[in-house]
Amino acid sequence: MKTSTLGLSTVACMALVGGAVFLGTPRGGFSATADEPVAQRGADADAADADADDGPARPGADFKVEGAVVVEARLGHPTLPASAPGSTFVLVEARGSADRGGAPAPANLSLVIDKSGSMKGTRHQNAIHAAEAAVDRLNDGDGVSVVAFDTRVEVVAAHTVIGPGTRESVKAAIRGIVLGGDTCLSCGVEEGLAELRRAQARGQSHVARMIVLSDGQANNGITDLPGFRGMAARALTQGVSITTIGVDVLYDEKALSAIAQTSNGRHYFVENDTGLARVFESEAQALTESVASGAVVEIDLAPGVELVQVFDRGFSRSGSRVSVPLSSLGKGETKTVLLEVRLPAGPAGEKAVASVDVAYQDLVEKRDARARGELVVKLVDAGADASETDALVLDRLQRSLTGSALREANALVDKGQLDLARRKLQDAKTSLGEAQGKAKGRAPASRTKDVDDSFARQEAELDRASSGFASPPSASPADPFEGGGAKPAPRPVQTNQKRNAQIATELAF
Repeated sequence: MKTSTLGLSTVACMALVGGAVFLGTPRGGFSATADEPVAQRGADADAADADADDGPARPGADFKVEGAVVVEARLGHPTLPASAPGSTFVLVEARGSADRGGAPAPANLSLVIDKSGSMKGTRHQNAIHAAEAAVDRLNDGDGVSVVAFDTRVEVVAAHTVIGPGTRESVKAAIRGIVLGGDTCLSCGVEEGLAELRRAQARGQSHVARMIVLSDGQANNGITDLPGFRGMAARALTQGVSITTIGVDVLYDEKALSAIAQTSNGRHYFVENDTGLARVFESEAQALTESVASGAVVEIDLAPGVELVQVFDRGFSRSGSRVSVPLSSLGKGETKTVLLEVRLPAGPAGEKAVASVDVAYQDLVEKRDARARGELVVKLVDAGADASETDALVLDRLQRSLTGSALREANALVDKGQLDLARRKLQDAKTSLGEAQGKAKGRAPASRTKDVDDSFARQEAELDRASSGFASPPSASPADPFEGGGAKPAPRPVQTNQKRNAQIATELAF
C-alpha cells in the first residue's frame, strides 16, 4: 500500500481528542529495529548500537531513526515495579530533516480570504498584499487557487500551475477582490478543499496546504465547534493541513484554532494587519520546503496493554492499533504524538508494551519510507528502584497541560470569572515548576537546551496570560450595552485570549 493511501485510510474514522489529564505515574523501556533507514538507540547510546541495521537492538529507553523524517520515540521510564506497573506514556517525535538536499517537492496552496464588510480599510489592503506575497513565494510548477468568502463564496482564481505566464495573472485576480457582507467561514474552506480536490483529480497530487484568513465570527454555514472539527477532519483525509489566521480581536479563536489543530495546521493571531504578509510568506515557504507527506504514526499495543488517552491529536483505532496522521513535514518541523497506556502486573523481566511504525512518503528521494521500533519495559521486583519520569516525556505532557490551562482560562473569562481564570493559570504555573524540577538534569545532553527552553517558554506564557487578565472588564459580559446583546470584554483582555489560543495550539504540536 502506498504511504499516501495509508495516510488517508487511517483517518477516515478520526475522532479529535483534546486536552490532557495526568492520570498516573509513567513507566518505560524500548528496543529498536531498523527498516529502510538505520535504527539507532538514543543520543547516549554506544556507537556500535547506533549502527545496528540488521535486527533488534538491545532493549533501551528510546530509539532514533534517521531519514527524511527523523523519528525519536521513548517511554516514560525504563523500569517499573512488576506488582503494580500502573500507566506510562509513549512519546513519538517526528522531525523533517533540516539537511535534505534535492529539488523541492511540488506543492499545492489554496488561499481562502475573508471578504466580509468588516475587512474594510487597511485590513483588506494588507490581506491582498499578503496573498500576493504568498504567491511570489511559490516555485514554478507549484499550484495555487484563491477563494474569497463573505455570505457566499467566490473562486477568485481556479487552481493554476505557477509559471512565468501565470504568476502575475493570479496576483491580478487577487487585487480584484471586492468586499461584501457577512461571514460564512465554512463556505470558504469547503470551496478551497474542492479546488485542491480538482487539482488532485488532474493528477497533481502535490503536498497540499490551505491558508485561511478571517477577522470575524462565522454567522452563516457551520457555526459550531463540532462542525468545524468535522470539516477539518475531512480536510485531513484529503491530505490537507489548514493554517488559520485571525486578524484583530473580534474573530472566533475557538473555531480557527480547532480547525488548525484538527487538520495538523498552525493557528496565528495577527493583532496588527501589517503583519499578515510575514505569516503568509512563512507558511508558503514552509510548504515549498516539505520533505515528507502522508506521514502516519501507528502504535500497536501489546496484549494486555490498554490505551488510556491520546493527547491533543485526532486518531483512529482498530483493535490494539492506534493510528495518528501527521500529514506533511517541512525541513526542521517537528510534530509529536503522546499516548498514555496502562500495563498489567506481571513477573519481573522484560515485557513488550507496543510497536511503533512511522510511514511516510519521502519527497526528496520520491519513495515510500518507514521507521520502526519495539517498546519494551523492564519490570522489577518489589524493593528495586523504578526509574524517574523521562524528561522529554515530562516536558511534552506539561505542554499539553499548559495548553489546556490557557484554553480553560479563556473559557472562564468568557463567563466574566477573571479571578478563577488567574487562579487556573497560577495552578498551572505551580504544576509547571514541579515538573521542571523533576526534569532538571535528566534530559539527554543533546536535548537539554530543548527541554530548558520549553519550560522557560511555558512559564513566560503563563505569566503573560495571568497579567493579561489582571484588569477586570468595565462591565460584566452579561450587562446590556447600546444596541442590545452582551458587552464585549476590553481589548486588552480579548488580545490576551487570542494569544492564549495561538500558544495552546503551538504547544500541542
